[in-house]
Amino acid sequence: MQATESCGHTRGFGVFEVDLRSGELRKRGVRIKLQEQPFQILSLLLERPGEVVTRDELRQKLWAAHTFVDFDRSLNKAMTKLRFAIGDSAESPRYVETIPRHGYRFLAPVSCPREETAVGTSIRNETDGVTGTQAKAGDGRERVPSALESLTLETPAGRKRVSVLVAAIGAALVCVFVYLKTHQSVVLGGSSGIVSPRRSVAVLSFKNLSGDSQEAWLSTALSDWLTTELTAGEQVRAIPAESIARMKIELSLPDMESLGRDSLARIRKNLGTDYVVAGSYAALGAMSQGQIRLDLHLQDARSGETVAAISESGTEAHLLDLVSRAGEHLRDRLGIRAVTREEAAEVAIALPSNSQTTKLFSEGLAKLRVFDTLAARDLLRKAVETEPQYALSHAALASAWEQLGYDEKAQSEAKKAFNLSSNLSRAERLLVEGRYRETSRDWGKAIEIYRALFEFYPDNLDYGLALTNSELMSNKWPEALATIDSLRALPAPLRDDPRIDLAENDAARSLGDMRRANAALGRAAEKAQAAGASLLLAKARREQAWLFENSGKQAEVEGAIREAKQLYVAANDRLGVAATATLEAIALERQADYLGARKKYEESLEIYRESGSKASLSNEYNNLGDILFYLGDLEGAGKNFGAALATYGEIGDQNGVALAQIGLADILLAKGKHNEAKVTYESSLEICRQLGSRGRQAASLDGAANALRMEGDTDGARKRYKEAISIFGEVGDRSEEAHVRLHLAEILLDEGKGTEAENLARQSADVFGQTRAGRYLVEANLLQSNALAAQGQNAKARALIEQVMKAAADSHNRRLELKAAITAARIQAALASPAEAAESVRRLRTVILNAGEESFIDVGLDARLAAGEIELSSGNRAEGGADLEALEKDAKNGGFLLIARKAAAALESRQDHGALRVQN
Repeated sequence: MQATESCGHTRGFGVFEVDLRSGELRKRGVRIKLQEQPFQILSLLLERPGEVVTRDELRQKLWAAHTFVDFDRSLNKAMTKLRFAIGDSAESPRYVETIPRHGYRFLAPVSCPREETAVGTSIRNETDGVTGTQAKAGDGRERVPSALESLTLETPAGRKRVSVLVAAIGAALVCVFVYLKTHQSVVLGGSSGIVSPRRSVAVLSFKNLSGDSQEAWLSTALSDWLTTELTAGEQVRAIPAESIARMKIELSLPDMESLGRDSLARIRKNLGTDYVVAGSYAALGAMSQGQIRLDLHLQDARSGETVAAISESGTEAHLLDLVSRAGEHLRDRLGIRAVTREEAAEVAIALPSNSQTTKLFSEGLAKLRVFDTLAARDLLRKAVETEPQYALSHAALASAWEQLGYDEKAQSEAKKAFNLSSNLSRAERLLVEGRYRETSRDWGKAIEIYRALFEFYPDNLDYGLALTNSELMSNKWPEALATIDSLRALPAPLRDDPRIDLAENDAARSLGDMRRANAALGRAAEKAQAAGASLLLAKARREQAWLFENSGKQAEVEGAIREAKQLYVAANDRLGVAATATLEAIALERQADYLGARKKYEESLEIYRESGSKASLSNEYNNLGDILFYLGDLEGAGKNFGAALATYGEIGDQNGVALAQIGLADILLAKGKHNEAKVTYESSLEICRQLGSRGRQAASLDGAANALRMEGDTDGARKRYKEAISIFGEVGDRSEEAHVRLHLAEILLDEGKGTEAENLARQSADVFGQTRAGRYLVEANLLQSNALAAQGQNAKARALIEQVMKAAADSHNRRLELKAAITAARIQAALASPAEAAESVRRLRTVILNAGEESFIDVGLDARLAAGEIELSSGNRAEGGADLEALEKDAKNGGFLLIARKAAAALESRQDHGALRVQN
């Protein structure tokens, strides 16, 4: 144990000092705000460095006896704040180590910094080489009193010097206070409610004057390094490079040496930045021994004025020195202090140590920022290979894998980045950990990290948005809306960022508040348009199209999709174009235009295949599988569902695996493979339950219930239908809820309850009409037609079935066409003479043949049942009886017990009718 009993009120560790008397934590002399409980924890740990301080001891220190508090949660929260303030990490601690189930231990050496004595006490010169130089014993030289030793109240001259010093310190403090009020807007450590943002700087990528593409990577490297240099010490706020890249796309802004007033005004509208750094660089060739000239312009985006023009030269081998000199000049013109030695060391450590790594890393980042994710992945993998210990290469590679849909690979790289992040700055290290927690789906930890970052840097909108996203992903929607409210309380222009409104849409929609979601998207679109943020406007319009589609505002869907697509095309955003094509396909599918939907899905599929986006590619495979199923191409549907399943499995998307399994199970059921279908539905259901994917869980239940109904397990089917209805109701999917009710109506019809079936089908049809679910509406009309026919209302049934047959033919929904033909034949036979009934049977023979060719086994059996029943009722009893007997046998062997029972019931009716005739 290190003895600290002899120390005064001050403790030191690393670059920090703690004043136990005043309750202050200082980093290199700068006060770091730390709340009372985290400070008390730190004080207790510093009193006993190297020892385990138990959780019970901390409880006694922090809370009075008999205080009721959620101790574990409160202690963990206080410890998180302490670690953030001192830049520490629980997983790779520098200072505070967690001893599981016991407590905490302070790891670093604790020193006792020399404290200034009170006025009236002689201040002795120390031999530490910092405050002065003490004459060595026996060196023969007269000792010269230091300046501090002359500050004493024991002599008139000393008292005068002390008075002068006190007055000077007072004046200096007043100056510091005025400066902080006018310049240093955000006090590190948190906000007291009103945030006055630090000045912001956007460092644009620099123009390559040499024209050599091999030197293009320097544009990204120089601008990123200069951003790091300017933000050292956290006195200014940097606009993220990703936002700058988006702005350049939206404003069609090329790399420029300097900017005119108009361009600066447009940049300020888009990014909300106060200053812009633009410039150029030139590799001067082999004759100059690798010299690079860097020319910079610091420009005020508010006034349009150029604040400074700077030119520096250096070699590629000493790029950091070149950037440091340029950054020093820029900091001076911005009125912020020079970088300290410690901060300079942090900047140097944060950069790659290998020149080849620097090149590959910069090239990879540049590709990642313009959505060329495949190329970015390949470059970043090479960067990791050349320097495996560089954390930020792993972090960037994790982002590339995530965008491509490889969740497990993204998590692996994010974890490597986190494990290697101990040398990064505090904020950078926490960001790396935050991304790791996101890829691990550890949303609780991610929320803690981003909340700490946002509380410490309340003027950093991106931290607030990251916190909101983590809250959304963990289903903490009210908390997300509370965070959004705090973002709206920020001063302009931060509060006017359209991304806040887009986040509000996500939260409101998750809560089912579509009115609030619609209002948020309207504001997002308006703000994005005013800022010239075309990609954000495209996203807002795309989200509006989805909202319109699902709220029945079909007339507004097309316009929103068209505008979004035009914006993406103009920005050359191919992935955005693909996303809008998918929206177009969904709209066409809901309107039962399956050929049109297939064409749009194929357009999206091709783009995603080119981009290498596996997540999006697998989704399009699944969508195409649905369309081909409706079109009667079960073989093609199976191939697409299989491709989706394989791709989802490759990227580790279990939710996607469950979705593809539902599609494959639907095909198995249509082909009469009940047992395989049920096993597949159950597999999907189990995955959904583990993931908490409620919507897909309900879809799996609905499919499994369909299989049970076909097998004659009416009670089991009804139970699962009701469970699916309940879940769809909870998640607010009215169309799917009504669709499952339609399946319940089929059970009622099986039981001979035609009136109840008709009423339930009509209710579902009303919902489909409201939500513009055209495909489901046709299905509801078909069921109503069957229910009317069962009640003997064949004239009404015929009028309705004619509409269904036309809609089925127009949409090319092959399964629906066959089923409608069966119903039409039944109705025709009921209304016609025996001779005309024979025509209905011939049509049914065609249906049976087509259903067999297209592998719709269940539809073929239903057609055979209808044919046998018509033959019996029209007097062809022998042939009808034989057909029904064969059907009963085949249905039993195939597991279609519902059809087998219906065939047996028809045969029994024939026997009863024959016995009655004999009796008469």
